[in-house]
Amino acid sequence: MGAPFVRRLARRSAVLAAGCACACLGAFGCGGESNGAQSPPPVFSGAPALAVTSASGALGAAVRFSPESPVVGLDAAELTITDASGAVVSGLSVVVVPWMPAHGHGTSTRPMVSEQAPGVYVATPINFFMPGEWELRTTVSGPIDDTVTPALVVQ
Repeated sequence: MGAPFVRRLARRSAVLAAGCACACLGAFGCGGESNGAQSPPPVFSGAPALAVTSASGALGAAVRFSPESPVVGLDAAELTITDASGAVVSGLSVVVVPWMPAHGHGTSTRPMVSEQAPGVYVATPINFFMPGEWELRTTVSGPIDDTVTPALVVQ
């Protein structure tokens, strides 16, 4: 094999690798919307899908999803965090890590979490890239340090 063949092979491999990276990253990297349009904001409606207690028992979290029933793809979660008396807890630093316990892995992206109203935290985007049982391993810190782990099934 000559040097020109090796250079062509290397260029084709680089193009293939870039294409695979775009396909895997989707909206997070290259590809995405070409007209500059933004994704619509998540909509949370109805009763919470889950209500869970923190590891210490000091906190509770009511969880809603957008879409309402989580699906494979990009989703969002709204966590309303309350103390033991039911009062919302504001000013927390919240980190959400999507995790598949049966597979022992998470996702390649970490959702951003922001407080939308007192005690109401929205995590987006959550990349449920395959169906199955998932956990939202959630760590809160601030006035109270604790963990909350809502579990769900993605169809």
